[in-house]
Amino acid sequence: MKLKLSLLFTLLCVSTAWCSIPPEQAAAMRIKAEMEFFDIESVRQAFNDFSRTPLYDTARYGALMKELEQAAKSGNEEQIVKLKREILLSNPLLDNAKVIVGRYRIGSKARSVMAPSLGTQNNNWSNQSSSARKGFDAEIAELSNLRGQIESRTIYKPKHSTSVTDMLLHWDGERILFTAADENERWGVYEVNRDGSNMHKVIQSEEPDLEFFDGAYMPSGRIIAMSNIGYQGVPCVNGSDQVGNMISYEPETGAMRRMTFDQDANWHPRVMNNGRLMYVRWEYTDLTHYYSRFVMHANPDGTETKALYGSGGWFPNSIFDVQPLPGGNNTFVGIISGHHGVARSGRLILFDPSMGRKETKGMIQEMPFSKREIVPIIKDELVNGVWPQFIKPYPISDKYFLVSAKLTEDSLWGIYLVDVYDNMTLIAEFEDEGLINPIIVNKRPTPPIIPDRIKPDDKEATVFIQDIYQGEGLPGVPVGTVKKLRVFAYEYTYNTSESDHIAQGIQSGWDIKRNLGEVDVEADGSAIFKIPANTPVSFQPLDEEGRAIQWMRSWVTGMPGEVVSCVGCHEDQNSMPIPKRVIASTKAPAKLQTPEGGVRSFTFDLEIQPILDRNCVACHNKDGASPDFTGGVKVVEANDATAGSYGSPSRKAESGRLDLTQSYLNLHPYVNRQGPEADIYVMKPYEYHASTSELVRILKAGHHGVELTDKEWRTIYNWIDFNAPHHGRFVHNKAWFSPYDQYERRIELANKYANGAGVEWKRELEEFAEWQKNNPAPAAVRREVEKPNYKDVSTKKFPFTEAEAREMAERYGDERRTIEIAPGVKMTFVRIPAGTFVMGNNNRGRGNAPASVVKISRPFWMSETEVTNRQYNVFDPSHDSRFTAQFWKDHVGPGYAANRPDQPVTRISWNQAVEFCKAISEKCGVEIALPTEAQWEWACRAGSETDFWFGDINADFSKQENMADQSLRKMAVSGVDPQPVSEDNWVFKYYTYMPREDSVNDGTMTIADVAKYEPNAWGLYDMHGNVAEFTRSTYAPYPYKGEPEEGNDKVVRGGTWDSHPKNSTAYARKSYLAWQPGNNVGFRVVIEE
Repeated sequence: MKLKLSLLFTLLCVSTAWCSIPPEQAAAMRIKAEMEFFDIESVRQAFNDFSRTPLYDTARYGALMKELEQAAKSGNEEQIVKLKREILLSNPLLDNAKVIVGRYRIGSKARSVMAPSLGTQNNNWSNQSSSARKGFDAEIAELSNLRGQIESRTIYKPKHSTSVTDMLLHWDGERILFTAADENERWGVYEVNRDGSNMHKVIQSEEPDLEFFDGAYMPSGRIIAMSNIGYQGVPCVNGSDQVGNMISYEPETGAMRRMTFDQDANWHPRVMNNGRLMYVRWEYTDLTHYYSRFVMHANPDGTETKALYGSGGWFPNSIFDVQPLPGGNNTFVGIISGHHGVARSGRLILFDPSMGRKETKGMIQEMPFSKREIVPIIKDELVNGVWPQFIKPYPISDKYFLVSAKLTEDSLWGIYLVDVYDNMTLIAEFEDEGLINPIIVNKRPTPPIIPDRIKPDDKEATVFIQDIYQGEGLPGVPVGTVKKLRVFAYEYTYNTSESDHIAQGIQSGWDIKRNLGEVDVEADGSAIFKIPANTPVSFQPLDEEGRAIQWMRSWVTGMPGEVVSCVGCHEDQNSMPIPKRVIASTKAPAKLQTPEGGVRSFTFDLEIQPILDRNCVACHNKDGASPDFTGGVKVVEANDATAGSYGSPSRKAESGRLDLTQSYLNLHPYVNRQGPEADIYVMKPYEYHASTSELVRILKAGHHGVELTDKEWRTIYNWIDFNAPHHGRFVHNKAWFSPYDQYERRIELANKYANGAGVEWKRELEEFAEWQKNNPAPAAVRREVEKPNYKDVSTKKFPFTEAEAREMAERYGDERRTIEIAPGVKMTFVRIPAGTFVMGNNNRGRGNAPASVVKISRPFWMSETEVTNRQYNVFDPSHDSRFTAQFWKDHVGPGYAANRPDQPVTRISWNQAVEFCKAISEKCGVEIALPTEAQWEWACRAGSETDFWFGDINADFSKQENMADQSLRKMAVSGVDPQPVSEDNWVFKYYTYMPREDSVNDGTMTIADVAKYEPNAWGLYDMHGNVAEFTRSTYAPYPYKGEPEEGNDKVVRGGTWDSHPKNSTAYARKSYLAWQPGNNVGFRVVIEE
């Protein structure tokens, strides 16, 4: 046995001189690891595939298959592994094959280390600029005699201790591109011939501060690589890691051009079979950053950049090491991994974007687990504890792959042949070493050259949108609703500079948003317009008042002279667009309508504070009404002498020094916004529409006669749509790797390598401030508001007691009625008697007055609870109410559940609620409808004339309703997988901003399951809280005169889990458009007889 194990081991180890454990033990460990993944049927499938190849020695290996079957029956593991290896390495694709690898001599820790010890990045958010630059014993080697005793030949071994990584073999099979650090520990892209000759630096640059890495050959002869050319830092770590964006380099001329202008890293460029370029992009402009590394594809000149896989999906967190499969389609292989935890390695997946482009829809199979369902797990450390671990796959056909793998926790990193039949066969491993980045040596067809489509001297690109209503972005929104597009550009953070999610304000986002202007959208939803080239640009579709209907939360970068064409808003790339003539196609591209005062980033002090000064501060000041909107008063933390100056690098999230004004802190709580890390999925239109913000509702109601100008309204809407930022500026410190001023150097490099695309955002703000001085706003216009003199109204039989209410319902017989709308799914209704009551309130806001006497002529049945997710899914099984957004960052999931079966359905529109009623009516043979707002208020009151059915505005509601209470303090969270913070944590005071009633604790922070609280006298639950409810009624001013004519504005009644009690009364009313979904709005239904 010892002799056999030693012989087996020498097949796999060039020399035992490096081995620190006995050969017999190493061989036994390998046998044990390989047996964990052995399946005789998988071997048979691969053998049958080999047998279809001409000249394959079927007789010889067929005999070995029979031996393997006998060994499998007898359980002879050593023989099983030996025979399996011999059969699977008989793959004709390996005939006389040689494999290039990165070979790392590690020492005694070789069995415990993970991928970073083999030259990769230390985590999943950085690129090579953050990787170790020394301390390796590495070389590029060529392995041969793969079916016997492995022979290894050194191609290139650095004279110093750098890694050799990102290796790529040219299509000619003779030249190798790779990344290494020079003697000064600066990263560069190098090339060496396979025979070891002509080793040289490929990218030569005159810029001493620029580094280059992760290179790729282009069919045209160019080199694509990543560089720190943007002077950007990774936002979520305050710029402590540099961001690598893509550049194009001409080896013959030395010409260089920046190609991507992305917020965060680009990785692993590779040429696809069609000549296009694929790469990985990490982005999180208002997305959850743990789950947003997507595969992109573009022409080699950067035009026609589009998402290839992953955009808009939660799973997986990361896709790395993408490689196109040989052939004529877009299938590719890649590694999926997490955010924290195991770095760079992970699970091995085959992708086919034609089957779907997100989550598991386009995942063909996981290797070696084709029989196992790929479950879309939402988890931060996605591949911790997962074995085997894979990295750097290389397809040698559409069925067979070379890959570096570590099978078990104590295995070495070796080179394996993996196939679609679930076989894994060790080709080579060396004790005390790790092998990575296998590439089979062969000559391959060069992909086609796609000619450049850019116009290098052009400073603009053109955007053409065929129909903005097509796609996921605007479902149900009527054509003609979108009047304009707001066009803005992102400006990203600097290196080693405060840039966390609170760098711009509370729940505001990571980046500066520069408002470039607006452009008209045609009546048919088409648009054509110019944008600045080489600039990351985003769009917001606006309604007639200038309010965003949807949020792109990504960007498009037009190359010089490019025509960027979109079918619609978040359209499915797998759907074939229907060519059609649209209005925009008959027009010349429009110029952007530049903001008054010029292009600039949005800052609270220059945009919003002047509106407060003009309209609010006369009353709302330190000596007047609360809250105080006086400008310029900075919040200074204890022991913080540096806070207060925009020029001071004092905005540090960790210490709580946010450099915010008191007026901002007092105003932003009245703004409903998504925050910096919203749901990865495309949001519902209107989900954070300005009309859902209490600030807008207060001002629209005529707050003390304040009358804003149209410009002021649009500015406030812009602020809300940009996530209510404060700063609109970055503090930029000195970069550790550079002697230059980062602000100036970024501009200089962009002008030099991106055709004048440098952004002078400081100058823009200075010029706007000067423009404001020269163009003062007119004096405030305040309408004298007389105190309304509403006539008190009453009726004899109202109010009445709870006992009387119950007695009224009992007169009709049965008080409850149950309808089964699907097997096991029931709806329970309670009897609501006829009667007369006083509707509205003369003392609680103009929208609720004047009160009037209203008669409910006939009794009706009302569902005792809001329609639940379980019930709604009978009508629409695909609907998902999703989650309630979490504050802070570092989210490991979508938020707080809103889609439990017994929670009320949300994120549906009035139109959808009406369709539900129609469908259930037809199915169950009863007339189900939404209640009128009169029916709703009558049923809610159940005889009460007070603010709530259980008392007045100051009543303790803890047992009766789920409204904004002290539970909302738990919304202040921090950390990875954010958890509620203590009151002495600096986060607490900044993130407990939601208006609430602190004297009450109803025990629920967000949306509760229905019927958790006490019902009113008629048996109705959650009338004042949990979620608001659509009614049948069209919104019209009071006094109530019966149902008005049909219109688009629909009445929403009741309060929500996050609405203050004063906004949740029996008479409180809001309006939503018929097609407007709400993340805190649902409905209940009635049966009228």
